Amino acid sequence: MKTFWLSLMTLMMLCGTPTAALPLRTSDRPTQSSLGLPEADQKLAEEYLQHFYGYRPKSERKKRSADVDGDWNTELCEKVQEMQRFFGLPPSGELTKETLAVMKRPRCGLSDAERFENTIRWRKNTLSYRLEVPEYVSMSSFAASKVRKIFRAAWKIWSDVTPLKLRKRNRKEADIVISFKNGDHKDGAPFDGKGGILAHAFLPGHGIGGDVHFDAEEDWTLNSTGFNLFTVTVHEFGHALGLPHSSDPGAIMYPTYNFAPNFDVQLSFRDIKDVQHLYGISPNFDSLFSKKPPPRTPEKCDPDLSFDAVSELQQETLFFKDRFLWRKHPHFEETRITLISSLWPENVPARMDAAYENVERNLIVFFKDHQYWWLRQLQIQEGFPKNISSLGFPSRIRSVDAALHFRKERYTVFFTGHECWRYNEREEKMEGPPTPIEKEWPGIPTPIDAAVFYDGSVHFFKGNIYYKFDSESKHVVSTGTTNELLQCEQSYLKRFYNLTEETGPTGRLGIRPVVEKLIEMQRFFRLNETGTLDADTMAVMKKARCGVPDIKVASYTTFGSDYKWDKNSLTYRIENYTSDMSASEVDDSIEKALQVWAKVTPLRFTRIYSGTADIMISFGSGAHGDYYPFDGPGNTLAHAFPPAPGIGGDAHFDEDETFTFRSNTGYVLFLVAAHEFGHSLGLSHSDDPGALMYPVYSYGNPDTFVLPRDDVNGIQSFYGPNPDVDPVQPGPTPPTTPDACDSTLVLDAVASLRGEMLFFKDSFFWRSYPQSNTPQQSLIRNFWPDAPTDIDAAYESQESDSVLLFKGQRVWAFSGYDLVSGYPKSISIFGLPESVKKIDAALYDVESRKTLFFVGNEYYSYDEAKKTMDQGFPKRVDETFSGLTGKVTAAFQHRGFTYIYSGPYMFEYSLQTKTFFRMLGNSYFLRCTK
Repeated sequence: MKTFWLSLMTLMMLCGTPTAALPLRTSDRPTQSSLGLPEADQKLAEEYLQHFYGYRPKSERKKRSADVDGDWNTELCEKVQEMQRFFGLPPSGELTKETLAVMKRPRCGLSDAERFENTIRWRKNTLSYRLEVPEYVSMSSFAASKVRKIFRAAWKIWSDVTPLKLRKRNRKEADIVISFKNGDHKDGAPFDGKGGILAHAFLPGHGIGGDVHFDAEEDWTLNSTGFNLFTVTVHEFGHALGLPHSSDPGAIMYPTYNFAPNFDVQLSFRDIKDVQHLYGISPNFDSLFSKKPPPRTPEKCDPDLSFDAVSELQQETLFFKDRFLWRKHPHFEETRITLISSLWPENVPARMDAAYENVERNLIVFFKDHQYWWLRQLQIQEGFPKNISSLGFPSRIRSVDAALHFRKERYTVFFTGHECWRYNEREEKMEGPPTPIEKEWPGIPTPIDAAVFYDGSVHFFKGNIYYKFDSESKHVVSTGTTNELLQCEQSYLKRFYNLTEETGPTGRLGIRPVVEKLIEMQRFFRLNETGTLDADTMAVMKKARCGVPDIKVASYTTFGSDYKWDKNSLTYRIENYTSDMSASEVDDSIEKALQVWAKVTPLRFTRIYSGTADIMISFGSGAHGDYYPFDGPGNTLAHAFPPAPGIGGDAHFDEDETFTFRSNTGYVLFLVAAHEFGHSLGLSHSDDPGALMYPVYSYGNPDTFVLPRDDVNGIQSFYGPNPDVDPVQPGPTPPTTPDACDSTLVLDAVASLRGEMLFFKDSFFWRSYPQSNTPQQSLIRNFWPDAPTDIDAAYESQESDSVLLFKGQRVWAFSGYDLVSGYPKSISIFGLPESVKKIDAALYDVESRKTLFFVGNEYYSYDEAKKTMDQGFPKRVDETFSGLTGKVTAAFQHRGFTYIYSGPYMFEYSLQTKTFFRMLGNSYFLRCTK
């Protein structure tokens, strides 16, 4: 757990020698002529970081070390990086033009670094307000009499999603006093004149708590010509209710001013979850948002992520989606999302159709519908936007799907529907009529979403898939998902495998650190160790899991002897509740989760209702005060800290998740809590997929749950067994994970799947890859969430490209990871008689394209092509498989041979010649290494 506690330190990359863009020492501060950075910008940057990120100027430091300047340089650089990461900028630590541009943007006056405690809230649901509007406030577009209407509408934005109500007071003391102030207005946070800080608010509390102050010198309007009062008011009311700033650029609580005339001001999903965590849900919430859910900021790990446009820009690649973009820089592993308007003026289109960079003219060109924009040095050029007809498109072309610019040849290819057009940038005209995309770019699906030169090759985008195209041979070289290009794995590996920033091209033995960590992650989850972000690895990364890092590959592990309780009587306290369940359901789930561990150890748990307990239990969302922010729905469900003073032992649950009492429509709180309490008692993660301490969530029935053997061994290694257990009747036997080296192992089923071999046992299966020597074990439901366990038979249908699983009189069909529509079905669809209550094994014969169903000492033959049962069946098993007298328990084909399992033994046959070759142990293909 030391890794977990110290991982925050790895989030900030120490800057090396500063470049000319970042002045560091007062004594060495360069002039404008030598640096190109105005003195005013230097001063702005230091004041900005001091105000919003807690930076301490050199003059305020105590000389505690010989290298005061070096310490100061490091902190300044780190604060610049902290600010850049917050706003989705490349974290260079340098004062780049983009960094300074963000610093100059109008914004709220509250700090971005300060995290509010989730206990800072109003303790009532009916609040009062009083409005003070002096006559000198600049209201260019509306009279002061309309201000009250604006504030009521802004409050309704928040009251629609919470039970809060607001009452007006004219003279009496009010909870929230709204006023317009100039300069230093005696609250410790003076305004700075026009632009800069627009407003600020105070946390809920007595006196000035909850009050909202607007800078009276700003030009307040109802539109985009000045500063939209309604937009700023909604933001500041969020602070008055107890919300901090959000790094989600789509949130209303994002710190910089962002008004888009084409978008309604509304709370994002992030804003709503944060405020509902403090105050609960409005009784009218479902009816208000059932038809139009709150907007969500796109996520780079969304498996269905598609792009509106992709473009180069100097050294970077920009990926556009809705109002946002990701910036991928070759020198930084991080790809963070930001608003398009944070780089370009607010009248640059959102949800654009296409974009490309014209290096020769120092332009970036945007397309939306029938218009296009030229931008140079982040500014829209005079006379734009223009109609795309001015480029030479005929009137039938209403929009451009994608654009691909060829720098050396100085022409651009435009894609529209199933056609592509070649535009001569030198002569500014189209070169002849369009040609079919299929002719010029064979293998590319149309219409496309985007195109760009990336990593030396043309990449086309369609939906969530990219197509890497070789222009010389004119064929698709490879495909992949959009997640890969945004390096979705980087954030996962940093969080759970201590990946640090890459400062050079390779690590040990010439292997990049990200590849080393990816292999480490694949080894932990018993995946094929490719070192690449393949489909199986991505699938694991997308699964809901615990937020504690995976320390090492092993069965049960602990955080070390320093992290265990030195007493057996522990207290716990539930600080707050999730809005998804009743208080009694939460209480019951927490108590049962703790009893999971008490049943097998001497540990005893007592609940207290006030004060500090050994284990403090709380629900929070986003940043919740412990430096390990949650990440929204899915992904990280909860985290806990090992035994230690202070926060040690505490368990935090992500309120953005949907927790349930028993239902699998969300995440069963009992299961999540039982896992987290394992950490609270000193256990780290186990690589045993059947263990409770396995990091990935897996649904199970809480009423029949029994702590697995791996977890029992782990916790008893710390605290010993439960002395109160009767040795004669010890209770349910802890389930164990099947062992490939168990000579008595009887497999449930074996099947092939797209070149792999699958070996099923109980709730598990092993996957054997052609390129790997060691099969990988996993829970069946981690691969197919809708699949049954303890199956009877399985086989791969090559005709339908699916795998079929049998249990009892039902069959499930899966295509990839997904259950085929209409399944499960009755096994009668194969023409089996009603007397067949279950199938013992299934064997697909590649040569005849028929499937054999084994039932007792007989088997049936099913024609996959005709979808009918063959005549003359069933037949006795020993007629075809000589020498086989026992019941067939599993069967499959591999490299031309047929393998029949009977109990713990496997028999190798040739189905065509009906020849028996040899008898093998069941672990032959499982490659036991013991």
